Amino acid sequence: MDTTILVGIDGSVASRAAIAWAIARARGLSAEVSLLCVVDDEWGTISDRDLVELRKDAERLTLRELSFARQTDGRVPVSAAVDVGAPMLELASAAAAYESVVVGSHKSGTFHGYALGARGLQLAATAPVPIAIIPASSTNVRSGVVVGAGTAPGWIEAVRFAIREAARTDEPLTVIRSDRDVPFDDRALRALLDAGDADEASVDIVLRRSTTSAGEALASASRRAVLTVSGRPTEPGARGYRPLGRTNNDLLMNAGGPVVIVPHLTAG
Repeated sequence: MDTTILVGIDGSVASRAAIAWAIARARGLSAEVSLLCVVDDEWGTISDRDLVELRKDAERLTLRELSFARQTDGRVPVSAAVDVGAPMLELASAAAAYESVVVGSHKSGTFHGYALGARGLQLAATAPVPIAIIPASSTNVRSGVVVGAGTAPGWIEAVRFAIREAARTDEPLTVIRSDRDVPFDDRALRALLDAGDADEASVDIVLRRSTTSAGEALASASRRAVLTVSGRPTEPGARGYRPLGRTNNDLLMNAGGPVVIVPHLTAG
């Protein structure tokens, strides 16, 4: 077993939602889960004495969360560690060694509600692997996987990821295209859908156009979907790099359910 999902933990309700979500996904992937609690050193401004105490607290918290994770599903191997630094930067730095990274979010809402929070945005903008952001609470009645397809680089990786998740969870897949984007060529999308393996070919796929912006359409769909997937257009350091793009900012600031951001050229 060499596939591992990394979960950033802090002992909160949202953190436990992230753990539970990662455990469920790991079971379906026959993967392991690794929990990481990062002690925030506030950019080196905390004294060594205080940092020692904070690390002790983090170690106790980590043992408690490790016990929770193992009780959630004893069939999934779970390990845990403690680190020190800026939490989201440490998670982003460690991410390359994992299949994906999962974090919880205390906030979810609508375009007239609260923002998801800058930390989740920071991680989603910089990590080289898919990032899952899981709200602390969401409705139990959910159905389907939703993914955005557009003209920006990276949409293919996102759709591939969504197809695999839909096949794995036996959920229908809705592919959303916004009419506000540059006219989209369905031939490339249909070729991608037709190229899947036998399991992927069994996925019930609906192509849907939206008259709203892509971010708004995905955020709206996320309130009912089991999972909403979007691609990150470019990688850090690339020419014309924009951390997330407008679509992902709108989606993450207003997500109503689990969201995965798939980076361009790094997802299989």
